[in-house]
Amino acid sequence: MTHPWPHHHADGSTHYTHCRPETVEALPAAEPVRPDWRRRGRGALGMLGASGLVAGAIWFAMLCDPTVSRAALPPSADVCTNAGHLARVWFDAETARRARVAEAPHQHAFNSMLLWYRSAEGQCVAGRTQEAVRSFKAIERMIAGFDANREDRDEAEE
Repeated sequence: MTHPWPHHHADGSTHYTHCRPETVEALPAAEPVRPDWRRRGRGALGMLGASGLVAGAIWFAMLCDPTVSRAALPPSADVCTNAGHLARVWFDAETARRARVAEAPHQHAFNSMLLWYRSAEGQCVAGRTQEAVRSFKAIERMIAGFDANREDRDEAEE
């Protein structure tokens, strides 16, 4: 846009503009474009290499951190599963109920109990089953007290 182009007319006059010439003769002849097979081959090899690198990274991640199946767990893990069943069911139901209710009372107490429950699950996974069973029993007592307090509050409101 900064370089002016001269436009020559048939009568000999010339005027300058910033637009390219409108006649076809003034434009350079275009050569037929032939595909460059080497460039296309390098692009295809690059895509293939990138795909291989991503697949290798995924397999590396899967083999470094394999998933844990129930068959790989020691027999003591069943003790943890049985001990934490009541707490697990209660926490699932209470979490769903709190999600439906706009304002749930005693949220801090619930959060503390949930944190303790997650800690007990971690103890089970780490193989410290005796500590985990004690924690689950304490959580079950806390749940019973929490539910009893809720029933007392509901009766007082009526």
